[in-house]
Amino acid sequence: MREEKVVMYESPEAASIQTVTGWVDPSGRFWGKDEHMARYCGSTHRQCANNPAHPIHATNGWCEDCRAENRATKFDAMPRRLWDGEPITHYDGDQYFFDEESLRDWIVEHEIELADLKLVFCTPNYPREIDPDDHFIDDLPEDGEVNDDQLLAAFELLNEMIRKSPPLSWSPGNEAVELPPAFIDTVACERLEAQE
Repeated sequence: MREEKVVMYESPEAASIQTVTGWVDPSGRFWGKDEHMARYCGSTHRQCANNPAHPIHATNGWCEDCRAENRATKFDAMPRRLWDGEPITHYDGDQYFFDEESLRDWIVEHEIELADLKLVFCTPNYPREIDPDDHFIDDLPEDGEVNDDQLLAAFELLNEMIRKSPPLSWSPGNEAVELPPAFIDTVACERLEAQE
């Protein structure tokens, strides 16, 4: 049997003074060789990593110019479909439109150029069915299931109503809106009337 080596607390083998070099942020936190993290923690702003011509941005944020360029590229790559009154939303905003009149009023009121308008079709957000075993997971024994027939029937009735429910809300989709020529003409006429 091998004997364990004994090192006494007071022994020079237990510890020695060393000089350590590394990156330290302004708060005094030592980062060793990780210059990036020391600079990240010690700075408030930084130059855009993708394009030095872009303005500086918050260190813990994103370059807004790069974000806008990426969003525009993504929008331009989307398939397009002619709008026929379905729910739509502004690609870079939180404005939703459920009819022609609300979209027209918004465009005219905010003096938005149709060429700059980026709209996408919405996708519906339906309520999700409820699994009784998932719902009561904290109350059931491990690997247990709900076995009460009345309770299961109640969940089935509830799930049937959920399946028939209209959307609870809408989210931006991945298909760009092409406005019909008649709608574009109507907006142009309203703008002319507003100038008179």
